[in-house]
Amino acid sequence: LLKMDFLGLRNLSVIANAQTQIQKRQPEFSIEQIPMNDKQTFAMIASGATEGVFQFESAGMKSMITQLKPESIEDLIAVISLYRPGPMDSIPRYIENRHNTGKIQYKHPLLKEILEVTYGCIVYQEQVMQIFRTLAGYSLGRADIVRRAMSKKKADVMEKERKIFIYGLQKEDGTWEVEGCVNRGVDEQIAASIFGEMESFASYAFNKSHAAAYAVLSYQTAFLKCHHPKEYMAALLTSVLDNANKIAIYTAECARLGIRVLPPHVNTSENGFTVVGDDIRFGLLAVKNLGK
Repeated sequence: LLKMDFLGLRNLSVIANAQTQIQKRQPEFSIEQIPMNDKQTFAMIASGATEGVFQFESAGMKSMITQLKPESIEDLIAVISLYRPGPMDSIPRYIENRHNTGKIQYKHPLLKEILEVTYGCIVYQEQVMQIFRTLAGYSLGRADIVRRAMSKKKADVMEKERKIFIYGLQKEDGTWEVEGCVNRGVDEQIAASIFGEMESFASYAFNKSHAAAYAVLSYQTAFLKCHHPKEYMAALLTSVLDNANKIAIYTAECARLGIRVLPPHVNTSENGFTVVGDDIRFGLLAVKNLGK
């Protein structure tokens, strides 16, 4: 069965609100139509100026992206997947290999096609499944069962699968249900070492499809901040109306970007923060004790 996650994120409202404000100026603007390889946006992300950018606001994340200098959506997907307990140990190796591709090493040539996109590091659950299929001849279904057993650290299942991964699994009639690495020409020691690496990592492995959806949202928020800072910051401030601390942080970011946040005004202020000329006008709902 197809499993879907539907996530309710404040950032979706921020993007929609920013788009509505931009359309007052550029009626044809649509977030769905923006280029996904905008150099200025990636330069802004790489510089660490990511206050207000989805997923990239924390100090640790800023430190990682300034070292990595992402240049594509694929890089952002990897960053989101790596910046978690477990895969974090691979971050230095990932960054090193990303900047010096000559240092990438594969335990077996068959791994190149699977791990090339992540510079030789296992980052995604999907890659774990691909390794089982390509090196040992697992079916998709069986590879998924092993992936689940790994992520739940089921030791008994893993011990059984380790043997199957290396030596294969024969049916009663002598035909192979799973060929196994050795039968496919992969050295026994190398197969065991690859299995060990997958096992130690799989309990933290991230689902690439989930990270990809997050990366697209992160990129969209970064693009808006880079090219439509007034509208984006107004939408961002509106989304944190009841959080005085966040309002102070984002107002300071506006000052850094050279955008004035004008005080509330009985004639021109609306519910939320709005763009007025080159400035942002304070929203009335952010005024203390002034309810809707």
